[in-house]
Amino acid sequence: MSLSRPGWFADLTVRWPAVLGPELSDHVEPLGVDAEGRLHVRCTTHPWATQVALLSETITTHINTSLAEGASITGITVTSSRR
Repeated sequence: MSLSRPGWFADLTVRWPAVLGPELSDHVEPLGVDAEGRLHVRCTTHPWATQVALLSETITTHINTSLAEGASITGITVTSSRR
């Protein structure tokens, strides 16, 4: 699957700790956006992936309201590293 990094993606990565909070952001890496507008993230472990999945609607809303105009995602797709 091909992921893009729209112009607003750099702003997202800089503001990632503010978007997720310092603890969660230490365990979640934004990877890019797919053709359907879903933000793909990779989590350090399965428990962190579960946490992001449970919070995905809240995180999506926060991203869509806190970033520059034109920044919009439709949801979040979560994967976890094997640790």
